[in-house]
Amino acid sequence: MASSYSYRQPASPFCSRLPHDVILIIALELATVDVLGPPSNLPALFSTCRYIYHVLSYERKALFAHIYRRKFDTRAAVRRLGASSINNSALAFQLKKQTAALKRLRKGDLDSRTLTSDLWTAFIMFMENDGRNYDHLVEYAKVDALMDRFMDERLWRGREQNLGWPVDSTPGSLVVWMLWFTMTPERLANLGDRRGRYMDLLRPFALIPLLYYPFHAPDVRFDLPDDDALPDPDEEVTPFGFYPVYRDPAMVVEHVLHYGRNVCIMPPLIGLGAKMLFVMLAEAIPYDPPSILPVDRAHADPADGVRPTQADFVEWASVRGVRMYNPGSWDWLDRLTPEQRRLENGVSWRRELTSISASLDNDWNRLTGCYDPRHDLPLKGVVYTFGSIVGMFAGRMQIPDLFRYRDVVQAAHMPDLTEFPLVAEQPVYVRFSEHHCIDPELPVPTGSDPDGLGDNVQNAYFPQPFQYSQSGNTLRVELPRSHTIARYRYETYVEGRPNSHNPATCRVCIHDREEEERQLRARIATFRRTSADDSGSGDGETSGEDQDDEDVEIVEPVLSRRGSINSAESEFSQYFGDDDNPTYLHQLRLERDREAEALIDELMSEDVPDDYEEYLENDCSGIQDIIITGEVLPRHGEAWHHYRFYGRVRKWDGLIVLVRIPTRLPWNLKTIFRGYLIGNKNFVGSWRSYHENRNAIPLEGPFALSRVEDRPAQSVSGHTTSSPSQPAALAMPVSPPV
Repeated sequence: MASSYSYRQPASPFCSRLPHDVILIIALELATVDVLGPPSNLPALFSTCRYIYHVLSYERKALFAHIYRRKFDTRAAVRRLGASSINNSALAFQLKKQTAALKRLRKGDLDSRTLTSDLWTAFIMFMENDGRNYDHLVEYAKVDALMDRFMDERLWRGREQNLGWPVDSTPGSLVVWMLWFTMTPERLANLGDRRGRYMDLLRPFALIPLLYYPFHAPDVRFDLPDDDALPDPDEEVTPFGFYPVYRDPAMVVEHVLHYGRNVCIMPPLIGLGAKMLFVMLAEAIPYDPPSILPVDRAHADPADGVRPTQADFVEWASVRGVRMYNPGSWDWLDRLTPEQRRLENGVSWRRELTSISASLDNDWNRLTGCYDPRHDLPLKGVVYTFGSIVGMFAGRMQIPDLFRYRDVVQAAHMPDLTEFPLVAEQPVYVRFSEHHCIDPELPVPTGSDPDGLGDNVQNAYFPQPFQYSQSGNTLRVELPRSHTIARYRYETYVEGRPNSHNPATCRVCIHDREEEERQLRARIATFRRTSADDSGSGDGETSGEDQDDEDVEIVEPVLSRRGSINSAESEFSQYFGDDDNPTYLHQLRLERDREAEALIDELMSEDVPDDYEEYLENDCSGIQDIIITGEVLPRHGEAWHHYRFYGRVRKWDGLIVLVRIPTRLPWNLKTIFRGYLIGNKNFVGSWRSYHENRNAIPLEGPFALSRVEDRPAQSVSGHTTSSPSQPAALAMPVSPPV
């Protein structure tokens, strides 16, 4: 900033008497008079006189850092990049980067050569938002208007060179996800005809998972990473290429300059984001329940069997499968208790954090650590916070027309939208429980497909056959063998209650203690060696004790990485998070971007050494594997059928795979749900029907569930068709097509 303005006034006698800190305070207050947008009032102060110019130029990093802290959110960056990474140089760099990007986004130029990098800046600002970034993006830069124009003019751009199919591009992925970030109840209610237009634009991304994959790695594999996770001739070939889809990391990962560091990150999955938006837009339109149905369960005829009532529809109308993004507020921290503020201002991720950005830490860790299924980054953060899915969830699954769906997924060229499958909806209710395998107990082995190409995703990665039962707070799994039965024990997670982890018997803790002892011995040996060299330097003689020390292997002491999944002695994964302790922080290497070279030369004189690494110890919780079970409550089953769920969490990326099976209707085939918790509140993904023939094309569609309170169905007489927060959405058991 300062270098763009030259001063013409000589040093003022009055100004030269001002202490440096007073001038910096004046500059800070002047720069933040307008909290939104760039510090446009600051250049005039630089040109006041020679003395002030020199003071501000000399202290510009500290000044810019204070301006940034006052105007933007920083807590997420501290947690994800490391506290020592967010220094004055990094903050000053980020101030210039973000203000420049916001100014360009405000212009709304879709032909800008910096559009992709500016969209990355905006997306990461949303991911780091705790109340301040959102206002810069929406109120100042008007990115919501830019999103609308991009959707209309650019989302399908280039489809002519892609057999008519929209291109899965980085700008398109970022815009689709930012459409969720910027969607508010008022905006959703006022979309009008644009709502249908958006649904048509999103339809290919949301309904064709073979082309727009919604997972970080194919769902057929549970045990990742895998060195062989690349296409080979044995894999199935579809009109869209190899299946399952293992994307080359070199084609996925991008390098984004963030706080002066080169962050390796993949674009958010457009297939997953499109499903979330498609469901959100679909459930925004209300329609009345059929008047032919009984008013409530008391007026229903038991002889009718499973059948919804009008009260059941009223209850479903209050449910949102996709909860909207919370933009937050500038003063959210002031409303917390001192203890909670201390946690929020800390440098570590904790399960108790309530900030908006903390709810997106798992999503950030997936983008920065789950782009290469062949390898595991040693400092990858938590991708699934255990206990997150415990409780009552409700939403909807969208069911495409089978015959049209089959025709579209087999088509090489994209058909006209009029030929795409129409989509009906069904409600989904389930109460989930979570069960943990605690070391030294052994986890249930992974299932396997007959052809060896997968881990039996059709049975949620469990071997076949298997049985499970719950007694108290213990889940027992049994696998029949030829002459015996293998039994496994999992503990049911209860909020606030510690598990049975015992450091004396946990193999991870034992290994860590042995490693710490080895490091201590290495330090002692190094100290003795150094002392012997110092004492013997005068006469050139070495004592016998010192000669014995020369036989000791000198190992350079390093801080061990606790709980690493790559440890040969341990299968415990830190990627499930920890209830009481912090997780690893990301540490990303500093590299320079060609377009930002001049900016870095100016600001980044305090470079971090290339070999610098930061660690944060994560105490072991003993969790080796997570099993999820669920059931439909009886009152929901009376309306929408009775089901039970079982499944597992893939530790590599936090993918949740569940099998839903009917308990009273064998003809109602079982269904496989696969998805992620987005923002730690929306369970979004793709369901598919079960088929014995793995070469068959199963019917597949989007689903979205969110956590709800368990409350009884209300009477129709007291319900309204809309609420102050979101428009109501009433639907048939199989709703009208959208």
